[in-house]
Amino acid sequence: MYLLTAPPRTGKSTAIKKIVNMLGPNNCGGFYTEEIRENGERIGFKIVSLNGKEGILADISLDSPYKISRYGVDLEVFENIGLKELYRAIDSKDIKYLIIDEIGPMQLFSNEYKELLLKMLSIDKKIIGTIFNANYDWLDEFKKNKQIKLVEINENNRNIIPLQIVEEVSKEDTIFQRKIQKAKRYILEPERLTFKDNKTIINSEHGIRTVVYNNNRYVCDCEYYKEKGTCSHIISTIIK
Repeated sequence: MYLLTAPPRTGKSTAIKKIVNMLGPNNCGGFYTEEIRENGERIGFKIVSLNGKEGILADISLDSPYKISRYGVDLEVFENIGLKELYRAIDSKDIKYLIIDEIGPMQLFSNEYKELLLKMLSIDKKIIGTIFNANYDWLDEFKKNKQIKLVEINENNRNIIPLQIVEEVSKEDTIFQRKIQKAKRYILEPERLTFKDNKTIINSEHGIRTVVYNNNRYVCDCEYYKEKGTCSHIISTIIK
C-alpha cells in the first residue's frame, strides 16, 4: 500500500488524479475527495467514486453528530459511496489498482472503513492512496504497518512522484513499462509535443497521435489506448 502524505493543499489529490490517468481509469477503482468552494471560500468536501458516483462528504452547514473542525460529516454518504466502491473494486477482476483518497479524520468515523483498511493490507492488488499527515488516533499505529510505504509530497517533488508511483506499482507489466520509457523519451524531445487548448498533438514513433482532456480524463486515438485505457502519449502529456 503506497500512501501519499503531506500538509493540506500540497497536491496529494492532484497527484492521485495523475496516477489514475496514467494507469488508466478503467484499471482503477476507489474514490477521491474534492473541495467545495463558494465565493472563494472552502465550505465542504465531496466524495467522488471512480465508477461515477458522488455526494457531499462534509459541509459547514451540515447538522451531524460527526464533526471535524467546522464541518459536519455525512457518514452515510461516505459509506454508501466510498465503501461500496472499494468493495466493488476489490471483487472486480478488471480492477488492478485500488485508489483511496483519503484516509483521514473525516473518514475514520466509520469503523467499517477502518476494518476494511486493515483487511486490504493483505489483498493481492496494488493500493495507492493519501493519508492524513499529522498525528491522530488509530492512524499513528496504522502507519507503522510493514505493508505500508509512506511517500511524502512537497512542492519540489510533487510533479515527479506520480510517475514514480506508476512505475513502481506496474513494474510486473513489461509492456506497460516500455510505454512509460517511451513517454520519457518524448518529454526529452519537446518538439514532438504541441499543446493547444485541451489537446496534445504528439509526433510519435508511429505517426501523429492526439490526446484530449475532458472531465478529468485523457483520451487518445492510438490502438494501445483503445485496449488498455492508457498509453505513452497520455503519460507524456501528464508529465510534460
